[in-house]
Order: sequence, then C-alpha cells, then structure tokens
Amino acid sequence: MEALAAMDVPKLKTMQVHCCAVRLCALVYFFAFLGNVVDGPIIWLVTPPTQYSAAQLVTWSQVALLPAALAFLRPWCWPALAFCWWVWHWQHRYGGVWFFFGWDAMMDEIGFLACVLSATLTLYDDVDVEGAEAVADFPLEPSEPPSEHLEDQETQPALQPEGNQGSTLRSRRKRPPSQDDSPEAQADLPSTSWWQMLWVSTARKSPSRFQPCKPIVDWCRTIAELSLTLAGFRLFLAAGLLKRRVGSACWKDLTCLYDHYETQPMPNLASWYFHNFTPHGLMRLMQWFAIDLAECMVPFLLLGFLVSMGPLGLLHDQLLCSEQWFLRVPAKFPGRLVGASVIMTFVFGMFVGGNYAFLHPLAVVSLVASLGTVRGLPVTRRPSPALMLYQSLMPWLLILLLLFAFLPSLRAYAPGQAWLWSGSERVGFLEPLMQSDFVMAASGMNLGIPYNRHAYFAGMVHDRKEMVLFADVGDGYVEMDIPYKVGSVGRAPLQTSPLHRRFAWQWWFLGLGQDPSWLVSFMEQLCSRSQTAWAAVENNSTVHDNLDKLKKVAVQMYQYHFSKPGSQSWWERHASGQRMEIAC
Repeated sequence: MEALAAMDVPKLKTMQVHCCAVRLCALVYFFAFLGNVVDGPIIWLVTPPTQYSAAQLVTWSQVALLPAALAFLRPWCWPALAFCWWVWHWQHRYGGVWFFFGWDAMMDEIGFLACVLSATLTLYDDVDVEGAEAVADFPLEPSEPPSEHLEDQETQPALQPEGNQGSTLRSRRKRPPSQDDSPEAQADLPSTSWWQMLWVSTARKSPSRFQPCKPIVDWCRTIAELSLTLAGFRLFLAAGLLKRRVGSACWKDLTCLYDHYETQPMPNLASWYFHNFTPHGLMRLMQWFAIDLAECMVPFLLLGFLVSMGPLGLLHDQLLCSEQWFLRVPAKFPGRLVGASVIMTFVFGMFVGGNYAFLHPLAVVSLVASLGTVRGLPVTRRPSPALMLYQSLMPWLLILLLLFAFLPSLRAYAPGQAWLWSGSERVGFLEPLMQSDFVMAASGMNLGIPYNRHAYFAGMVHDRKEMVLFADVGDGYVEMDIPYKVGSVGRAPLQTSPLHRRFAWQWWFLGLGQDPSWLVSFMEQLCSRSQTAWAAVENNSTVHDNLDKLKKVAVQMYQYHFSKPGSQSWWERHASGQRMEIAC
C-alpha cells in the first residue's frame, strides 16, 4: 500500500497538473468571450470589423461560451477547446483595431498549446513510474499485468528459487489465482471508446488492466508541456530584460511603482490603497522582487526539465545516487516548482493591484504546466479498435502541430528581437537554425498562429490624462460616465479583471495621443441617438430621458491624481485645455 501511495505523487504531477492548466485556459476563454459579448456591440459599431459584421462576431462569442464551460468541466474534451481557439483566432484576425493588445496574440499561442495538451489527456489513463522502470530494464510479457496491480495480491516472499532468472524480482513473485484471470472475466472487461474518452471521466471508471502506451504518446505529452513552459519562459524573461534595456529609467531606479498604481490603464480599489499606504522603501523592494527577481532571474528555473535530458540527465541521476548529502540536496531541488511559485506570487500581486483583463490568468496557464514533472510511463486500459486507431494516429498529428506552432516562435530569438542579450541588437544565437530550410518551411505552415511578443509593459507613464464625456440637452453640459472608466472624482475605481472591457481601455490610450478617429465616430453615433452608443454610457436620467432635446456632445481632457486619505473623493483633477465638441 505504501508503494501505491507513493505512485499518487507522479500522477498528481502529470495528469492532474495538465488538467488544471487546461481548465484554467478554458476559464480564460470564457471570460475573454464574455468581454466580447459585453463590449462587442459598441466597439464594432464605432469601428466596423474588416470582413464580418459586428452581429456575427458577437454571436460567435456567445456561442463559444458553452464550449469554454464544457472544456472547464471536461478538460480532456479537446474539441470544445479547439472550437474556442478557432473562434478566438478568427476574431483576433478580423476584429479590427480593438484586438491589438499583446495578450490577444498571447491567447492565440497559449490557447493552441493548451488545446494540444488537452488532446494528450485522451491518449493515456494513468502514469506508472514503477512499471516504467521495469519496462525499461525487463519488458513485461503480454500476459503479465503492470506491477502496480500486484501490490495487493502478493502473498509469497519476494525471492523464489524457481522462475525465469532473466525477469525482475517483482515478476517472480507468485500470487493466488484471481477471478480476473478467467476468460469470462477477460471478456467482461469494459473497453473504452473514443467518444467515452472525450466525455466521461476516466478517474471514475472501475480499475482494470493497464498496458504501456507507445513511446510516441510519452513524447507527445512531454513536448506539449515543454512548449507551454517555454512560452512562459519567453514571456517573463522578455518582460524583464526589455524593461532593463529599453524601458523607462525608473525600472533601473526602482521608482516606477511610485506612479504605477495611479497611472495604470484600469486601476481598481486596491490601487488607491497601494498608492497611498505603501511606503516608498517597500515599493522599491516590491519592484526589485517583480522585475529583477521574478522576471529576470527566476524564469531560468522553468528550464529545470533540461536536467533530465541527455548528458545532464545522466549527471543528475548520478548526483541523486551519490552518498554525499551536499550533492544529493541540490539534485533534488525542485527548480520548476520554485520558479513557477515565485512568478505566480508576482502575477498575483499584479492581479490584486490593477485590472489587466485576462493577462494574468493566461500567464498562469503556462506556469501551471511548468509545475508538472513529466516522468513515468503512460499506461492505458485495453482500448477498443476505434480507440486503438485514434491513439495510433493522434500523437503523430499532435507532434506535427506542435512543431509548426513552436518552431516559428524561435524567431523571437533572432536578430532584431534579441531581447535575450543585453549587448548588440544584432546578436541572434539561433540565427543558423532560423535560416534552415526546415524552420523556414514551418514558418510558412504555422496555421497563422502568432507567437507571443507581449512583454508586460516595458514603457512607463508618469501622469494620467483622461478624456471626459459631456452632453447638453438644453440646460448646459452634464458629465457622462463610461462604465469602469476613470471619470467622476467621487466614483471609486472598480474591479473588471479578468473581463477585458475594451471600450473603457481605449479611452486611456487617448490620453497618450492615440488616433481619436474612433472617438469622433462614437460622438457622431451619440448625436444620431443610437441605442447601442447610449447603452455604452452609464445611465443619467437628466440626459437619457431627454435625448430628443440633445444639442451637443463634447469631450474634455483632464489630468487626474489619486486623492489623499481623508478626502471625500477618490480622485483629484484639473482641465488640461484640450476640448472637442460636436453639434447635434
């Protein structure tokens, strides 16, 4: 029984960790599509999509909510997750200027890899570490059950004088006859169909005999996990190094957090408290932990899987067997677990202190996958003929898809984007590989999946400018608030993440000098009394009940600062002089 308990650990680190990563990705898809359903009508009204109508894009977002929920409940139901990825890929491509955020492309890449990881869950039922070691040394005969099912049935001493001397000690142990060995019992063993693998949890099925999967299955699940791990490594290391190299000077001075909570695009209630009650010394320490440690140093721990590969794997095994404790302890260091935990702490702090849509939950998907340690032999129950064909062909297809998705992402390391080095921009340590015919061919067959270029905000803004909307129905201008946008000084900043309120986000970019053409279109829609446009404005009875008397709409630029403790409002502001109005 102790051996069986010990085997639960690798199972928790493989199947369950992979299921957790897929569930989290499905949850991110759900909130991403929900945000498109909420903001889709207004964003595609003021800036129509390039190829499809706003109604079509919103409808597909509504339809995708159900598969996203299904993939969350059944993480091995990869067709549901594949449908979510296809809809998102389609919207990201044709959604227009509203889908320029870095995490939109990040969703395209990580969502695809999570879909492949979900498909690998249908290729095996369990993980057998002891059986893997036995198979590696002495292959089991077809009639022999895996070692994990013999633990409760062993009654004879381990060493027997007779038996095949070429087999393992475990295989020479005798056990009493079991009803499972009879032909009738063998005929009654349930076979698993392809459909059941997608919709029914294998964990709830009664135990049955297992058989080792083909090596390609092990390769498939390993590459799927490592691809997600490398995506997370690239995301966080690029963020840290770009801040240190080309970002604002405050990243090096450890003073960015002095203004960050006040000037970030979508602050929440916690931002006000962080800004007013966190000492500057603690802010400097928090920034050092986030940038220097969590983004620049710790991501290398995510590459801990390298110690089990090639010559490093042999050295690692020798250190684990060493009699010297100072050699064994470093070899047992859980680098990937520690690295993922440190980065998750940083990500959680960012999530609590501001609204960044679904960026942080999506980043955690790759970190959760990093928590797994793919080891042991994947085993499966006796499959039906249809499932046997599925498990024979699907791994090769998944590996092919992974290669076409992963190899083009290596261009992130090529010249012109050499964020990995602090020296010349022309350094590219993978340039020979990038010029190879194989990678060039893969780049042309990558299904249009953009690799993630997002770098967690290398630039820094030190003041907050906001456009404020006004409407005149005959009694002078009345201030109108946009939901979740900074506006009235007496309104507390609200929590929106993990929803991405794209319309409210876009107002913040106006203060940075972005093209206001969409704002002009929005004001024209307000003047034409469009119901969709006025639904995007918080209800004000003075204006909404008298739209037939609407004369003018205007916007005024203000500079905002958080109020001080003891004030009756949340914000302080003053007009900056920029103003635009349209007569209705």
